[in-house]
Amino acid sequence: MPDPSTEASPPYNPDAIFHPNGPLDPHCVIEAVAAIKRALPITPGEPRDAVSRRVHAALRGLSALHARDEIELMLGVQALCAYHAATACWRLGMNLTLPHGDGTRHIATAASAARTFDSMLRALERRQAKPLAVPAGRPDSQDWQATDPAWQQMCTIEAGDFLRPAARQLDPSKGSDDEILDATYFDTEDDLDLSTVEGILPGGGIIVPEEPTPAQAAYIERRLRLIYQREREENRRNGIMKPTRFRPLHDGDLVP
Repeated sequence: MPDPSTEASPPYNPDAIFHPNGPLDPHCVIEAVAAIKRALPITPGEPRDAVSRRVHAALRGLSALHARDEIELMLGVQALCAYHAATACWRLGMNLTLPHGDGTRHIATAASAARTFDSMLRALERRQAKPLAVPAGRPDSQDWQATDPAWQQMCTIEAGDFLRPAARQLDPSKGSDDEILDATYFDTEDDLDLSTVEGILPGGGIIVPEEPTPAQAAYIERRLRLIYQREREENRRNGIMKPTRFRPLHDGDLVP
């Protein structure tokens, strides 16, 4: 009989991390993909096929790093973001800066980002040189009594959806933050009863609570959507064509 240890293992599909039933939590992978797409250097008006090609190349790079868990996935995202920062700064320093003497700082920034890319790859390689194992002394799972529903909600992925407008629609196949905003542009009115929303300030703003109720989450999402739409319209009037970028929102922040 052949020795099982000498038999060739089946080829590993590097794109397995993007599968719904892949080795990593799909929510984490979707967030990683979104973070990479937000960091890509994209010029307004650039042909869509060029943008798609750049996104495809970035995702291929992520799969080539063979992340085994969510921490290694984060390291891979940081490495790829550093790479794209370097390429953007190389272009600025070498081709787009006039007078050319001003390109020195862009070239220095590009070199720094390239070193960061190398450092992140080395950190990932050091981690992957060791087998994944349960830390010594980690207690086993136990049969705890049923927890409070509010605690369960806070610990689920869905509880943080309100932190980004249209977060439930955030999917690698559905485009950039600008495209997500376009998809909800005319959807600024809903049947939300404001009398059920606690904490609305006199001016209409609200402080993000630690555990928002569904009504508060819907109200925050509506306010953010309007803020980004008005901000984009103001930018367009001023000739600013940069893509929309959703900014992170944390507990205690003021949503005006």
